[in-house]
Amino acid sequence: MDFEGFLEAHRTEILEAYATNLTALDSPITHDPEALRQAMDNAGQILDDVAETLRAGNIRVGESHKLIAWEVGASRAASGVHPDESLRAASVWFQAVVTCLMERMPGDPESVRLLTLVVLGLERSITARIRESAASYSSFLLNKVHEAQIEERRRIARELHDRIGHGLSVAHRQLELYDLHRTGKPATATAKVETAHQAIQETMLNLRAVTSELHPHEPLNSLEKALVYYLETVDMDHVDIRLRVSGDETWAAPAVRDESFLILREATRNALSHGLPSKVLIRVDFAPHELRASVDDDGRGFDQTTGGGSRPRSDGVGLLSMRERAAIIGGTTTITSRPGHGTRVDLYVPFGRIT
Repeated sequence: MDFEGFLEAHRTEILEAYATNLTALDSPITHDPEALRQAMDNAGQILDDVAETLRAGNIRVGESHKLIAWEVGASRAASGVHPDESLRAASVWFQAVVTCLMERMPGDPESVRLLTLVVLGLERSITARIRESAASYSSFLLNKVHEAQIEERRRIARELHDRIGHGLSVAHRQLELYDLHRTGKPATATAKVETAHQAIQETMLNLRAVTSELHPHEPLNSLEKALVYYLETVDMDHVDIRLRVSGDETWAAPAVRDESFLILREATRNALSHGLPSKVLIRVDFAPHELRASVDDDGRGFDQTTGGGSRPRSDGVGLLSMRERAAIIGGTTTITSRPGHGTRVDLYVPFGRIT
């Protein structure tokens, strides 16, 4: 029996039987056109390996198996197809080929020898592909774990910068003001110490939240009240800071209010720390379908084309943190600034798209 010619003549029949059997098993591979295409291409290459094995008289597996097997492993990992399904598909393919051959094989010794060679070549080609696919599958998942670790580190950096760093900065500034006023204005100096004490207490509470869950235990109930409390802790002796909140806060989810507060607080802190403004206007507008907010100051501004200007480069963590927090709630931040013309930070959050 000419097995090589037989395989070529019945190639379409074997491949169709494979696809039919996968469908009968309700394999997830058949639910995705791209996954099914990959499986059929892989099967076709295996037949090519078997044909080459017959021509050479010993087991041959082409190098092309590595690329397609790697693609199969990565795509199935990405789509959540368990490796068990790949093993089931391999078993179905093996059965489809062997069954087709056995049904038409004569009983002479030469045919048995060739069939044995076909089966061994088939097994080797399938096994090689499974190994490559498994390595690709594992590599994809390891990359996902690495990405998750990087994102977690970014989140920790945001939490430390926004929650812990802010409180320490407030306490430090209030103690500086205490030193400045303790001789000439003892009452003012005492008030600064009390504010520093409150900031340290708040930082301790935030530290507990960061170390336990890295998020507050309770969602923010009122964005306006949180902003008012924050403004009470800053030095407003030489800056006119105004806050305007309009609309119904309940239109926004608690997570939106919480992240928006941290963004607006960071924008305000940046304006006061780096911009040296005389006026800062904070606006928050709630609508049933969106939140729009801004922090606008008349300070020094900075050159956005270089990221430098009068604003220190160390503040880049704060700017990045604002963008990342906006992305978490499906929103965006836009920063507009020019040297000598102040800085404006705009926050836009359409509702219903929190990720």
